[in-house]
Amino acid sequence: MSSKSNLKTFFYIGLDKLSLLVFEDVDKKIFEKELLITKDIERQDLDILIDNFFGENIMKAEKKINSFINEIDLITFSHFLLIEASIKKKGTGNKIGKRDLNHMLFELKQQIKENNIDKTITHMRIKSFLLDKKKYLTLEDNFECSELCLQIDFVCLPNKIILDLSKKIKKYHVNIDKIFSAKYLKEYQNGDTNNVPLIAARLKYDRDENEVHLIKKITENKGFFERFFRLFN
Repeated sequence: MSSKSNLKTFFYIGLDKLSLLVFEDVDKKIFEKELLITKDIERQDLDILIDNFFGENIMKAEKKINSFINEIDLITFSHFLLIEASIKKKGTGNKIGKRDLNHMLFELKQQIKENNIDKTITHMRIKSFLLDKKKYLTLEDNFECSELCLQIDFVCLPNKIILDLSKKIKKYHVNIDKIFSAKYLKEYQNGDTNNVPLIAARLKYDRDENEVHLIKKITENKGFFERFFRLFN
C-alpha cells in the first residue's frame, strides 16, 4: 500500500454517533463507517467504544483505499474555549498594508498563547476587518488604510485533552493533523448542513481565506493569509 496525498480522513466523535470518513475530494466520499452512541453509556465504556471503533475501521478504510492512513483530522465536542478578540492599529503617517496585518495577527496570537498556557489554539479565524471604520468580511490582497481593526475568533483546547486524544490515535500509527470543534463548525456554517464532517472537509479542500493557518503546510494553492502568516510559524 502507498500514501495518497489527496485523500483526507476525518474521525468524528459526536454526541450521538461516531464516524470515520475518507474523502477524495469535497464532493467525493469514498469510505464511511458510523456507529450510534446510546445516551446512557458510561464514560469508561464510551472510551472503550471509541477505541474499538477507530481501531477496527481505520484498517477497513486502509483496505478500501489501498493506502496507509498516516494522518487524520479529528472532530469532537470536547471542552473547547472560544475566545473572541480584537486588535487595532492606527497609521502614523504611512498607510497600513499587508505587513502590518501580519504583525497584528502574530501579536494577538502571542497574547492569546501567553494568557492560556494550558491550552493550544486549534483554530484562528478573522471574522471581520474594519478599514477606516468601514466593515469588510474579506480583504483584497493589495489593501491600504489609515486605521485597521481585526475581529478574530480563537478556538482553544486544553493541552491535556489533546495529549489524551493523540495517545489514543497514535497507538494505531496515526497522527492527528487538525482538531476541529464540532460546535464551532456548526455555528460557522450558519445551519447550511448538519453534516459536521462535510463542513470540515469543505474547509480542508476549499480553504477559508479568512482562516489563519497555524501549521506549516505545503500546498499548491495557498490562501492569502496562509501565504504570509506562515513566515511566523
